[in-house]
Amino acid sequence: MSGSSTRLLGERASRSLLTAWKPAPDGPSWAPWAWTAVLNTVIATLLTLFVPQTGGFGSNLLVSQTIGLTIHAMFWTLGRGLRFDMFMLPAALRIAYVLSVVLAGSWLGYAAAAWWRLGDWNRLVEHMMQASGFLVVIPLFWAAATMAVLGFVNRLRGRQLAHERERSARAAAEREAISARLQLLNAQIEPHFLYNTLASVIALIPPDAPDARRLIDALTAYLRASSRNMARPLVALADELDSVRGYLDVMQLRLGGRLRVRYAVPAGADAVRVPPAALQTLVENAIKHGIEPSPAGGEITVSASPGRNGWVLEVGDSGAGLGDAPASGGGAGLANLAERLRLALGPDATLTLESRRAGGTVARIVLPAGEGKALDAGPDR
Repeated sequence: MSGSSTRLLGERASRSLLTAWKPAPDGPSWAPWAWTAVLNTVIATLLTLFVPQTGGFGSNLLVSQTIGLTIHAMFWTLGRGLRFDMFMLPAALRIAYVLSVVLAGSWLGYAAAAWWRLGDWNRLVEHMMQASGFLVVIPLFWAAATMAVLGFVNRLRGRQLAHERERSARAAAEREAISARLQLLNAQIEPHFLYNTLASVIALIPPDAPDARRLIDALTAYLRASSRNMARPLVALADELDSVRGYLDVMQLRLGGRLRVRYAVPAGADAVRVPPAALQTLVENAIKHGIEPSPAGGEITVSASPGRNGWVLEVGDSGAGLGDAPASGGGAGLANLAERLRLALGPDATLTLESRRAGGTVARIVLPAGEGKALDAGPDR
């Protein structure tokens, strides 16, 4: 059997075990009963090794299997009949339920095992009366063992589900990133054709039309930087700023004096790595929900600074603010960016959005330590 086949078989067996006593177990319907039989065999072996007065392995195995399978059958019957998951019950109620079922199942299972060995009703009654003390202690042992096993399996299953959700989220994010890059490539058609065409348009614009030339220059710079960045999972902050500058240059020419831009990015932040379009998403959000809705426009500030545990990137605006943002504000875009940051840089990479005291909004990205070089003194970009 190959290594991949062995690993797949192991994963299936693990899922089967961790869901064996759930309402909807993974694997075939007989698997939970098989796991219970395995557990019963382990208990019979332990009793034989450490409690020799209980009898030989054969006797212990018979008693263990009848008690364990009876308890399993009662859980299975009650769970299906009442249509509930005991793992979802409050802790106190779950303990009372498990204890009651295990006590009843232990008595019934032991009686069945004794009947199998003795084969006579009168001898069974006499034996059960003599074993009454034993039948008080053993069910309590079974109850404790059952609750311990169920609790342990439930915790393991919870960890496995969390791992599977994390793996699914990473796979979904990777698919989204690939889809976004493919969409960008499809939209570009042929980058060199587009750039050469824009250059030809610039050449045809009369010398007395400087604004048109600046607009096309800014658009060309923006498209070059964006297409280069989107081909990589992470980009240097310097490359991301090239894309942001191109975009803001275009918007400044469109909005005129209503948009002012200021950068406060130390030279030492150039090597900080971010997902492509991270800052640009924040800038677009600030334009759409802060600057454009405000009659007076406002200023956008793009800044970076070293924090206690890494780097802090901010995009602030003095525009309309959160209170005046439209109901369809960029929630989905910012939520997607927050998820991209978490998956690309770990859980310490966060995104927050808050109002500024002086008016407007600030979006803040906190990057974990190690995503950039140490800050060197130098002028802002």
